Amino acid sequence: MGSGTSTQHHFAFQNAERAFKAAALIQRWYRRYVARLEMRRRCTWSIFQSIEYAGQQDQVKLHDFFSYLMDHFIPSSHNDRDFLTRIFTEDRFAQDSEMKKCSDYESIEVPDSYTGPRLSFPLLPDHATALVEAFRLKQ
Repeated sequence: MGSGTSTQHHFAFQNAERAFKAAALIQRWYRRYVARLEMRRRCTWSIFQSIEYAGQQDQVKLHDFFSYLMDHFIPSSHNDRDFLTRIFTEDRFAQDSEMKKCSDYESIEVPDSYTGPRLSFPLLPDHATALVEAFRLKQ
């Protein structure tokens, strides 16, 4: 009889030891999991702060740029305003017509001696691939 009780006591002790080891394993896993979540949260917060800081710096640079323009390039007299208005209106029409002439791809003549890719518009993916390949081969 004595041996049966000690055997039960031994099994109960082993079960308690297993339960304790299982609890320690689960607790260790949970603590690591929580630590990973905390690190992820901190990294995310750090990234967010750096993006926000970069955005603020861009805004400050843009503000400084426009402030500089306003301080240094505002005409001081009526003659300056007239001069600037004339420059921008007269030259713009000349530049616009010249730009239209240069950018009209249908009016550009390609000589027969040209060996590079021949493009037609609208561009297709095959045309873009041929163009990149021609640049790579220095054609």
